[in-house]
Amino acid sequence: MGSYQFEWIPFYKEVAREMLSYKQNRKDMLKWIYEKINEQFVSYLHDSDKERLTDIDPFTVMGIFNRGIKNDNRILIAEEFKKFFSVKENVPKNFDGIPVLFNTMSHFFGFKGKRKKSDIDNLWNLFEQALENGSDLEVIFNKVRRQYGININVTMGLYWVLPETFLSFDSKNRIYLHKRYKINIGSKLPDYREYISIVDDIRNKMKKGIIRENSFPELSYNAWMENLDSEDDMKIPEDWRKQVVELWRHKKNIILQGAPGIGKTYEIPELVVRLCDRFSKVINRNSIIDEYENLVKEGRVVFTTFHQSMDYEDFVEGIKPVIVNDCVNYEIVDGVFKRLCNIAQNQIEYNNVLGIGKNPAVWKVSLMSTYDNPVRTDCLKNGYIRIGWDAYGETIEEDTKYESGGRIVLDAFINRMQLGDIVMSCYSNRVIDAIGIVTGEYYWNASFTQYKRVRSVRWLVKDIREDIYELNNHKAMTLSTVYRLNNISLNDVMGLLEKYKVINRSSISKNEEPFILVIDEINRGNISKIFGELITLLEPDKRMGEESRLEVTLPYSRESFKVPSNVYVIATMNTADRSLGVIDYAIRRRFAFVRMTPHSLEKVEGFNEELFRKVSELFVSNYDECSVDKYFPKPSEHLSDEFRPDDVWIGHSYFIMIDKNGKDITRQRLRYEIIPILYEYLRDGVFRNTKKVEDVIHELNEYVNN
Repeated sequence: MGSYQFEWIPFYKEVAREMLSYKQNRKDMLKWIYEKINEQFVSYLHDSDKERLTDIDPFTVMGIFNRGIKNDNRILIAEEFKKFFSVKENVPKNFDGIPVLFNTMSHFFGFKGKRKKSDIDNLWNLFEQALENGSDLEVIFNKVRRQYGININVTMGLYWVLPETFLSFDSKNRIYLHKRYKINIGSKLPDYREYISIVDDIRNKMKKGIIRENSFPELSYNAWMENLDSEDDMKIPEDWRKQVVELWRHKKNIILQGAPGIGKTYEIPELVVRLCDRFSKVINRNSIIDEYENLVKEGRVVFTTFHQSMDYEDFVEGIKPVIVNDCVNYEIVDGVFKRLCNIAQNQIEYNNVLGIGKNPAVWKVSLMSTYDNPVRTDCLKNGYIRIGWDAYGETIEEDTKYESGGRIVLDAFINRMQLGDIVMSCYSNRVIDAIGIVTGEYYWNASFTQYKRVRSVRWLVKDIREDIYELNNHKAMTLSTVYRLNNISLNDVMGLLEKYKVINRSSISKNEEPFILVIDEINRGNISKIFGELITLLEPDKRMGEESRLEVTLPYSRESFKVPSNVYVIATMNTADRSLGVIDYAIRRRFAFVRMTPHSLEKVEGFNEELFRKVSELFVSNYDECSVDKYFPKPSEHLSDEFRPDDVWIGHSYFIMIDKNGKDITRQRLRYEIIPILYEYLRDGVFRNTKKVEDVIHELNEYVNN
């Protein structure tokens, strides 16, 4: 390790020495701060009334260029410090391993009304005693320790000015010392003797070689580097996700359960991408989302949210109004789960041979009229379909005045019909005479005297007479020129093609690529009511192709229904809300439950460790041990015996205090999310020690109001 890594030390120490001369002249220093340093870097320096500060301490001044800002900006600010304090040492070009303040907690004192008259003077005295190794250092340290706004940050400030003497107890150092050397340092600021005792013990272990680092800056640097090198931004280990995916492959259905804000929904895209063997393409979180969205576009992933009004008709099938030819008809409409299952079981390799598209629609087309006619003969002979409505002209305009039903038909033929879709030529109201695949985009052929709107079709079978009345759910075809046959599945079509020797399905292998249903908030709905009789079919050994396979006859369509083996279900469940639907034992038996617990997000930008700890300790007594893979949370003395800590513990994502644009949202998060949850928990009897919770809420409210 080269000494260049600590080129900041001489500069910082000289700045501190020169700043001490302004102890009795703070107004001039404040004037310089507001006038010479770019406003964007000092706008946070204000009192509760948003007015500029009238006094300031030396640690807060040092903190101006020791916050979570870009390196280039730190250098610019440091250049201003060099000029003002007449510093001879060079401005450092890097700040490797220097602990920095959280951007929204960069004061070492409280706002007006929260700080005592002596608070800032005490900080100056601590600063002076530290630099001079004064005899009153212990006394003033302990006095400062009790002030509003003081926490571990004071050890950080002391380290900035005397890094060989004082060690910062910031979270990165604490975690590193615990992980590497089994040295446990609490998150609360100890008194001076305890602090110095810990610091001296670490220094002695360095001398004996028990700790490999030779100095506090080296230790701080290594802690910082280890944090940077950590593989996962959400601190969930790689093997945890692998284990969940292996469990999912085996069980088919899993539920991610836990309290709000622990990242249940966050984890789903990566788990889905891993299950679909797309993870090799992933390099970061953005590429995970890209791959996930590609799977959604391919029809491989379907998302739905359960809610109290959702029912079987939404999930499996139901009777709903459908507009055809400007008239309301009541038809059987597939629900989200049935549609996914139909798509999954229809993904077979003949698609590539026949040219059938993914998730094809089945269309009824009338070629001029029913029975034999010249347009039908021409279409079947030359490989296309033709429809009329010629009077509207080649180009359909926005203000085209349609005859009854014209808009729906033309929209279907021109816009909704896709390459790879299936068309059935209507011979009579029950009989088709041909089945084809759409192979061309819509075009206008002016050479025809009539029926000039055309699409190319490859006819797979023609000159047949097939009654599809039963396949069409015992419904006759209507006179409308073009519309979807919603009751006829791809599987039905393949049966007809097999019947007419177009394919031999016995020689066709299934595509086992996963198709995934994502259910958000599964316990918000009446699960038994939503799944109905299909709950048994979810079991792995009851799926299509398995030894104990089952099928049911659906109540409306009377179709035989099976769950394909390549359909997977992943759901989230909020364990904190007891007002939601019950997960009974019949449902639990068909799902694997993956419990997730809150954990620190040390290296996530904007994560407020101190606030997270403050709130977390209302729920758990072993905060420093808790992680997703090793430790179970132990209930705190404040938590009611009726609740498990991991069921109600407010999750880590609530404590990421910047938005996607980098804007600080701490106050919004506290006021509108965290504090209301704590109040709700109080009302619901989650806590037995309400006084402690009320005290924490009071502290959070004070922060919001200041």
